[in-house]
Amino acid sequence: MKRRAAVALAAVGLMAAWSACAEEPIPAGRPPEWGVAAGYGLPLDVGLGDSAEHQVVLFPSVGFRLSGRLEFVAAATLERYLTPEGYFVGLLPGGLRLSIGNGALLPYAAINLGFGWTDLEKLPEISRRFNFRLEAAAGLRGRVTESSAWTFEARFAHISNAGTSFPNYGLNSLVLLGGWRFR
Repeated sequence: MKRRAAVALAAVGLMAAWSACAEEPIPAGRPPEWGVAAGYGLPLDVGLGDSAEHQVVLFPSVGFRLSGRLEFVAAATLERYLTPEGYFVGLLPGGLRLSIGNGALLPYAAINLGFGWTDLEKLPEISRRFNFRLEAAAGLRGRVTESSAWTFEARFAHISNAGTSFPNYGLNSLVLLGGWRFR
């Protein structure tokens, strides 16, 4: 008897999860969603480099609906490095954001690809002014109104010259961002 009740409860739970996933968190016909986020980056000791960079980040973006869960994202990144002193200014025209789940709190995962310029070329991790950028992120979006939401995100950011100059260890950061999205 307990086993049948557990199986029935599991079946109801699976059906509820299935129906929740069937809803689309990005409605059809939604206009582009603009966003701006700001945060702080900490060094990640991944690879051969040993620079201890800290940066302040501003991250404007725009997302275009591709499906009920997937968005194409174009963005920019403006970073002021505190240690060592410098900057990175980049464009990230190739990004995807996948919404997971449904509801007022919406987890998501994202990747961004792009390029940029820096005055940190003396660091052995990148050794060039022009560099490429790869980012992977996980975040949470909290709906405030039908057309706006707050976001919190943790992002792995990698800057590298892609082997066009040596040494090229790559500069890696963990960036924590808080932001606002609106349409």
